[in-house]
Amino acid sequence: MTTRAHLRGWALAALFTNMALVVTGAVVRLTGSGLGCPTWPHCAPGSFVPRQAMGVHSAVEFGNRLLTFVLLVVAVGAVVAAHRSRATGRVRALAWINLSSIVLQAVIGGISVLTHLNPFVVALHLLASVGIILVCVKLVWLTGDHPCVEVDGLTMGVVRATVAAMCVVMWLGTVVTGSGPNAGDGGASRTGFAIETVARLHGVSAWITVLLTVCCLVLAVRRRVPVLRRWAIALLCVEIYQAVVGYAQYFAHLDPWLVIWHMLGIAVAAATVGALWCSVRPTVWGLSPRS
Repeated sequence: MTTRAHLRGWALAALFTNMALVVTGAVVRLTGSGLGCPTWPHCAPGSFVPRQAMGVHSAVEFGNRLLTFVLLVVAVGAVVAAHRSRATGRVRALAWINLSSIVLQAVIGGISVLTHLNPFVVALHLLASVGIILVCVKLVWLTGDHPCVEVDGLTMGVVRATVAAMCVVMWLGTVVTGSGPNAGDGGASRTGFAIETVARLHGVSAWITVLLTVCCLVLAVRRRVPVLRRWAIALLCVEIYQAVVGYAQYFAHLDPWLVIWHMLGIAVAAATVGALWCSVRPTVWGLSPRS
């Protein structure tokens, strides 16, 4: 019979492969390979694989598509492990959500190709990955020996606000990308927004998120919730990293290599804010917080 340790291994694999997809997707866009395979589900008309004459861009895009199959294999493994290990209904549901979300993610990626990299569809493609990462973090949390502490309403509210603010930051980041020069292909459409304006909005939302994270840390210290304190500190470190890279890429006029490091930060930030969220739960009515 599959053990809980095996299930946790599949959950970790699902988390890291989905984080890797964010980075490889950035490589596709920043190398101008977004339409290396100009159609979907085929790579070229009548062929699921790129033809030799299509060049390096098709190889980059096709490689990213192949990673989807790796994600599917891992997701299926997590579903099978969840059932064979007789995991709770919640764990089995999360495993199925992960699997179905990857299929949906592949369809969104196909639509982005068919719409010639419409920036709003491409943004949805990234945000779907962020959502899947949050699901995988919860799956890892439930299959491991990670504490989840009951906290008061104020603390829980601030944690939820931090998660929501982080999602807004990431969404505005996709708007910045959709308004900038790294379109994924020379013929791709842009949002039409002034990049300076949306970049400032993105920056303001990021600093609001930092402020909320600091509030999480203060509440964790005052309420004596060590697990929340640890993840708040971890999230602050990731946010500082993202701020440094983000401002550097802005002043470097969105240098592609800096953008890739920023995208890596997005994957790590999504996982970290997910862990922050998983570390606490609302206090049961009428009971005091307990660890």
